[in-house]
Amino acid sequence: MNIDRRKFLQLGSLTTLSLGVNAAAPGFLSSGSMFAAAAGDDVRRGFSNPPDDVKACCYWWWFNGLINKEGITRDLEEFRAKGIGGVLLVNTSDGLGGARMPKGVPLFGEEWKALYRHAIQEAKRLDIEVGVNFSAGWCMGGPWIPPQHAGRWVLQSETTVKGPMKFSGKLPLPGNRAGYDHVFNPPGFKEYIDLPLEQLDYRDTAVVAFPRGASKITGERAKLIPAKTNRKDASNFIKAKDLMGPVLAPWQAAPEDKPVPAAQVIDLTGKLTADGHLDWDVPEGEWVIVRTGHRMTGSKLMIAPPEANGLSVGWLSSEGVELQFKHLGKILLEEAGPLNSNTLRYFCDDSFEDGFPNWTEKILEKFREYRGYDAAPYLPVLAGYIVTSAEVSDRFLHDYRKTVADCMADGHYRRFAELCHEHGLQVQNEAAGPSRSGTMCMDGLKNLGRSDRPMGEFWLGLKHDEAGGLDDNLSYGVSRLEFGQNKVTKMTASAAHIYGRKTASAEAFTAFRHWNDYPGSLKQSADRAFCEGINRIVIHTSTATRPQDGKPGYEYGAGTHFNPNVTWWNKSGAFLSYIARCQYLLQAGKFVADVLYYNGDWAPNIVGPKHTDPSLGKGYDYDVCNAEVLLQRLAVKNKRLVLPDGMSYRLLVLPDTTRMPVEVLQKIKELVQQGATVVGPRPEQDPGLKNYPACDGTVKKLAAEVWGNCDGQQVKQHNFGKGKICWNTPLREILQKDGAGPDFEHSGTAAFIDFIHRTTPEAEIYFVANRHNRPERVDCKFRIRGRRPEIWDPVSGEMRPAVYSTAGSQVTLAMDFAPFQSFFVIFPQQAPKKPWQPVNFPELSKLMDIEGGWKVKFDTAWGGPAEADFPSLQDWTQRPEDGIKHYSGTATYIKQFTFSGTVQRGKKLVLDLGVVKNIAEVRLNGKPLGIVWTAPWQVDITSAIQPGNNLLEIEVVNLWPNRLIKDAALPPEQRLTHTNIAFKSDAPLLPSGLLGPVTIMGIQ
Repeated sequence: MNIDRRKFLQLGSLTTLSLGVNAAAPGFLSSGSMFAAAAGDDVRRGFSNPPDDVKACCYWWWFNGLINKEGITRDLEEFRAKGIGGVLLVNTSDGLGGARMPKGVPLFGEEWKALYRHAIQEAKRLDIEVGVNFSAGWCMGGPWIPPQHAGRWVLQSETTVKGPMKFSGKLPLPGNRAGYDHVFNPPGFKEYIDLPLEQLDYRDTAVVAFPRGASKITGERAKLIPAKTNRKDASNFIKAKDLMGPVLAPWQAAPEDKPVPAAQVIDLTGKLTADGHLDWDVPEGEWVIVRTGHRMTGSKLMIAPPEANGLSVGWLSSEGVELQFKHLGKILLEEAGPLNSNTLRYFCDDSFEDGFPNWTEKILEKFREYRGYDAAPYLPVLAGYIVTSAEVSDRFLHDYRKTVADCMADGHYRRFAELCHEHGLQVQNEAAGPSRSGTMCMDGLKNLGRSDRPMGEFWLGLKHDEAGGLDDNLSYGVSRLEFGQNKVTKMTASAAHIYGRKTASAEAFTAFRHWNDYPGSLKQSADRAFCEGINRIVIHTSTATRPQDGKPGYEYGAGTHFNPNVTWWNKSGAFLSYIARCQYLLQAGKFVADVLYYNGDWAPNIVGPKHTDPSLGKGYDYDVCNAEVLLQRLAVKNKRLVLPDGMSYRLLVLPDTTRMPVEVLQKIKELVQQGATVVGPRPEQDPGLKNYPACDGTVKKLAAEVWGNCDGQQVKQHNFGKGKICWNTPLREILQKDGAGPDFEHSGTAAFIDFIHRTTPEAEIYFVANRHNRPERVDCKFRIRGRRPEIWDPVSGEMRPAVYSTAGSQVTLAMDFAPFQSFFVIFPQQAPKKPWQPVNFPELSKLMDIEGGWKVKFDTAWGGPAEADFPSLQDWTQRPEDGIKHYSGTATYIKQFTFSGTVQRGKKLVLDLGVVKNIAEVRLNGKPLGIVWTAPWQVDITSAIQPGNNLLEIEVVNLWPNRLIKDAALPPEQRLTHTNIAFKSDAPLLPSGLLGPVTIMGIQ
């Protein structure tokens, strides 16, 4: 009889032990078949056997120096064996989340250096690449960073004098936190914010004076001052639109405004001595003297060992990173020796988590360099005064924020890359949050573009594996998503695409869910990130272990624990093979997108999460670019917008603003003249002060040429040169009129099938993923003409020709997805053979239930009985035996059963395990059949089953919490586990074991 459709066979998902495959039944092509052997077919070979450089990497935390050679070798050998291709070494102390641990070898001591050399040498032996976090703890800094090269905050004081007179005296110092009255989340150590100024290394920048009577910004406008002056404190929960919105809100003139003309602001800096003494012949009248200087923020490293702790670097200049190379870099490079750039491949700058530095000693010099004019007359604007007009003051603050962003991108990130390259290394930067990026005037894309390996991060929600645990109504702190998407991964992917980088990396699976996750629960978050454009997973985290410290051992206070001490480690290779296969294809060729959004010229400038623009609708993908890429890298070829590395787009979409810099508008004009289609409103003014007010006239003149009579109301399109401008026309309509329908569509009205598309000379590559925890049966449509599709399963490595239909420029496949299941749909240049099956996913019929009792063997070393009888399949936590109820580890289910059916040629038989908590490996009649770690929880038994008697063995592994909960109630000497992570003895137990039902199914 036919079973419920929820039990249909996902034939492309039959799991295997590793990169090897099971024998393929007729009609289903395994990765070891002729497809993989096709001459010159690199894509197939790489999918079948991914190279080392596409394998997952992991953070490798050396906590508190608690490491030894035995543990280092064991970790690296296990990483290699399971399929991890690289490690990011991070040295820290302990304490995050209360996770304390004993002190090991001192950082940078001779014993530590020997262990570091050993790690590099062992990594070389095992062909594992190594990156090193360029700081102890995070962010970047150390005891070698003096206050003047640490992060800085601007401060100002005011003095009123009346002339004519000879003023000779010391100007009053600013308050230690003048202008920072509402800081609630100061960086680093909070006590630093209230230190006396004499302990904060105050330094002067400039002194200016202007006639008294000038007014300050008042009313609602004044509420924007913290954001516009880069003093707005915000958590990392802030949304991109909420971050950028306040700085884009224009200051309009008010009747009560009494501005001071910029020409009346006198620069007195040259008259100020080093000790703050001013000599000035004051003209007649009352004058306000504004003294502008800066203090160190006081931000220090997080969880750094005492021997490497100190101030964070100043992010707006190069001196800090240069000192970091002089001290820390010297040690790391010298000790790695000849393995630099060979095994030691890169230095890493971890996520920016350093508050909002907003000043640097040479900021006026940098302002002239980047903005082209002297900022000194406008410094009173930072104190709230109106210079020339509210609009002009707003323009100055626009230029100020952009200067801060440029200083960060070039002073820190560009210089870091230059220094790494000088030593033959690459640079990896988690340079745009989400942590603390909401408080900083950064250009996220520009920061990431300075990196060889741009990197973001994504977290697991606190209840991400539970029904409703990712609902949109939950806060970011609970779900770790914004409307179902990761916060910064689309920005990271866009940066990789627009700057020509092969990889878009992510710190992956960070969480506060100690030992509650396993490969099956991680898959949905990995697939989400893949569809956002991430193609290099760096698992967070793997703590370096010493075997003598027991299990599960000492761990970091955050992150999904992923090391040889987790219960399911020996079966993790199947999951890592999945990651490698996905990353091989997702790093191949180029990303396919129809739309390029220009994110504007302002700072802060952060790209929001992946979303569906209502004007564009579903089925299209996009990138986001900044002004730098638009100006320096974007061109037109055959009416497409192209980048020098091969990316191309059909449309350029402008932000919804009438302000645009002259140079950007000039570039827009060139692009449209050469054939580009550009969509957006007509610009009316330049946002900055360079060449003001002439710049506004230039904007109007250029806009009149390019937009013509297009007003977005009566006229919505204007042809100019070889291209055209559109305004207030839906993007979807523009694309479809140009013959570009959706790149991917599906028929499921309630289904969520996500996708991403890559193109190579050999094949068009689509990754499609079911984002729901339920089966879906849909027709999938791909914008492909003249090619036959194949379905490739990244879980098993199987590749098979697909049944399909064509209509116009679309190919349609009927596809079945198990919960959270994903596939690649490949359209090769070389046509595959015709499919042997009449449908892509034949349904199964249940042939028999494997009912009755089971023998279950436990590991007595972990408190279980040697053997127990299970009259039927049952959750371990429901058993009366304490050793089973609280067991954590591997148990083997053994069952003799009689198969009364026949094994026929061309008939596929499958063992369905039902519910498994949490990962399983199957043997039938002594033959290993694979690791089952994700839906549909099935394994092919065709080659192993025999008529009559059969011996079935299923190894099942659960998670650590059940044993840790038991041990929490025991004295330390009676505990089987040893760790620094505390569990409560009354915490709920996790369902465990093989819950079934276990059935044999077959294709009729």
